[in-house]
Amino acid sequence: MGRHSLFRGEMWGSVGDMQNRLLSGTYDCNLDNRHRLAVPARVRDRFSEGAVLAWWIDPCLVLVPRLEWGTLIERTFGSMSVLDDDQRELSRYLLAGAYEQELDKQGRVLLPAELREHAGIGRAAKVVGAGDYLEVWDPASLGERFRQLQEEGVSSRAKRLANRMA
Repeated sequence: MGRHSLFRGEMWGSVGDMQNRLLSGTYDCNLDNRHRLAVPARVRDRFSEGAVLAWWIDPCLVLVPRLEWGTLIERTFGSMSVLDDDQRELSRYLLAGAYEQELDKQGRVLLPAELREHAGIGRAAKVVGAGDYLEVWDPASLGERFRQLQEEGVSSRAKRLANRMA
């Protein structure tokens, strides 16, 4: 039984089981003068044990509940061997840009300068739910990606993906 099976009633979990609820939605956020981002209140409970903020494969940041970071990396990329050049480089890249953090009393996390630069984030950010994690984007960059996807046709992208999975 899949962890987030839509058809088995597990995706949202029970009221008392917030760990199974998918992180979803889009949130407009502003960084404060110390470059802190408030985690959206609707999803903040998932980060009660802390967070890992890291640069990601796309030009954005990823914000993962601290206890789920290792699982996300393993599930997404598999077990990476230090003997394989590509795997070692990817592992080095992902882990070099990962920062463990506790949310402060207002539910904020610090966005270090090198992470802000990677994502092109200034004072404003778009936070997007991506299932098990949040992505933090420069609003203009995310808007452009969504515009391109809509021009291409979301259904044509979905069909290509379905064909690859068949």
